[in-house]
Amino acid sequence: MTQQNERTRTDAAVAWTVGHAGELAGITLPAVAGVLVWPWLATVSGVVAVWWALNEIRDHKTRAELQNKVLPRQIETGPHGNAGMASEREVRA
Repeated sequence: MTQQNERTRTDAAVAWTVGHAGELAGITLPAVAGVLVWPWLATVSGVVAVWWALNEIRDHKTRAELQNKVLPRQIETGPHGNAGMASEREVRA
């Protein structure tokens, strides 16, 4: 039997949720406390949620730009580190 190592959408969603648990709690708990205790906490939670969402969007765009960026070609070096130079054997032949 072979194992499949393909990542499903559920796996990705769970990984994202676990990775952002602190941020989610930082928004959810003040929002709930704002509804139950003091309404201004809900406002603060909303401001933090908007800031977090904008940060996530910026991070996503940056990551996408880096993935689409073409890496510069590396110059192949000879056996002695001479870039673009033929090896001694090639010169003698």
